[in-house]
Amino acid sequence: MVGEIMKKNLKGSLLKGAIIVLLLIALLIGLLEAGGDSRTSEYFAQAPSITHLSPEKIAVSWKPYPGFNASTHYQVQTNHALYGFSTKHTAQTVEHFQPGGTYSVAVVTYDNGSAVGVSSPTTILMAPAAPAEIGTYDLGSASVGLFWQKVDTAIGYRVYQASDTLLKELTATQTRVFFSGFTPGSLVKFRLTAFNTTGESYYADTAVQLLPPPPVFSVIENQVGADWFSFKWTPVEKALSYQVLINESVVATLASTITEHRIDGLPAGDTISLRMTSQNAAGYSEQSEALLIQLLPAAPVLALTEVSSYSCTLQWAVANGAAYYKVYENEQWAIFNVPSSITTVTVTQNIVAGMTATYTVRAVNGTGESAHSNPVVVTYTSTSAIVRDGGDLTGVQATFSQFSDLLPESLRGQPLVWVYFPPELEGPTLELEASYFEFLTATPELSSVRFIGVFTSDVSKVRVAKRPNLTWKKIPSARQVKIPGHLPMVRFYGPDGSLRKMIRISMAIMSPYDVFKEIPEAFERSDGGMLQLYQENRDRFETLHQK
Repeated sequence: MVGEIMKKNLKGSLLKGAIIVLLLIALLIGLLEAGGDSRTSEYFAQAPSITHLSPEKIAVSWKPYPGFNASTHYQVQTNHALYGFSTKHTAQTVEHFQPGGTYSVAVVTYDNGSAVGVSSPTTILMAPAAPAEIGTYDLGSASVGLFWQKVDTAIGYRVYQASDTLLKELTATQTRVFFSGFTPGSLVKFRLTAFNTTGESYYADTAVQLLPPPPVFSVIENQVGADWFSFKWTPVEKALSYQVLINESVVATLASTITEHRIDGLPAGDTISLRMTSQNAAGYSEQSEALLIQLLPAAPVLALTEVSSYSCTLQWAVANGAAYYKVYENEQWAIFNVPSSITTVTVTQNIVAGMTATYTVRAVNGTGESAHSNPVVVTYTSTSAIVRDGGDLTGVQATFSQFSDLLPESLRGQPLVWVYFPPELEGPTLELEASYFEFLTATPELSSVRFIGVFTSDVSKVRVAKRPNLTWKKIPSARQVKIPGHLPMVRFYGPDGSLRKMIRISMAIMSPYDVFKEIPEAFERSDGGMLQLYQENRDRFETLHQK
């Protein structure tokens, strides 16, 4: 009995112990389940972490599921749509987003074959799209402007040269920018990006070929003529061709291999404006600064209009581009320099009977002298001249006159002094010269010499004396005698009526001795007496005028 009772008690004790253990296990499981629910709630409340890899790709990462086991896996969700395939990893790269787009990113957790929850979402803004429809404006040889379409969500733009040199950062409203200071004619590579609070867009690359610079040119030394000139220039890198502009008009297009050129057929003596442009794949450069080129003057057209034994008068047509003219004898000696306003001269110097002279005229300007004009060839005789080549009267639009210096019969038989007073002499100067001349004729020793005074101006208001051996004449305007300079021209004739000599001298220094040298028949051959006579008469003249 006792044994049975003890067995029953033992069984009861074991049963109670088992019940207590089961209760403890159930309590522990309940406590564990309550703790697991808390961790799970905290887990799903967390949003995934986002790292932006590009304007259309991100890296998503998250924490492991608290109840992670062999069946646990995950899948990224974008804008409530599952992305790709599930993964057992806690990070994933997500691609193919729209640049500048806004997205909600979450993670779905699966366990034991079913979805157990979705994380809190992370809202992201993708970096913007790259600028598009890039164009240029105001293209120059060292400058260019860029413009592009506005990019959504962009808060600004950056422009780089080559790969990494930042040229300019602009605001969202600025979609055009101008740059200068580049190497003329170079190929400039630009990179444009848009950026927002997330980051920078992809690069938008564009290359701009700048216009070439105009050539640097110069006139080739000693290569300027009356109607042509030659010039050269430094080659322009990458040039395809060159244009030549004369007086703003294109006259030649030249290959890039050419570096010098000659322009012909220009108006002789003109001042020419020369410009150049160069061309490359982008177009033509701006025009160079104008270079003004003074061509040599045109060669004058010359004619002989009057000739005698002691003089010849040359006249020429105006030569374009002339600043002044040079008159040459035998193309060697310049015997006159006259301003461009004068187109006629009378040659009276160094003329000797029997000589043949060839006269030409050259026009001169800052560039140089023209070619010689057509020649005028004259052979002088004792009484007149022989015209070998009279030039071009038609081209000059002039007429020709020839004078004989053999006096008519009525003026022969005694020595004669013929004095021309040039038209430049006027007023008191002319009166004084005429007064000296009268004084010379009044000396007793010259009473056997006949004097003729000739006025060559249109109007001569001079009081003149009447003497037996003095005659006054006036040449009509239709036959003016051209006498260069301001001195009277004196011609000495012998009794036979032939011209012996011609000189230009002021009457103030003319003396009986000067007459004696040329026509000694009128005097005793005593040089000393003539000099004394001159001084005595000079004293009498000065005393007379002082009164």
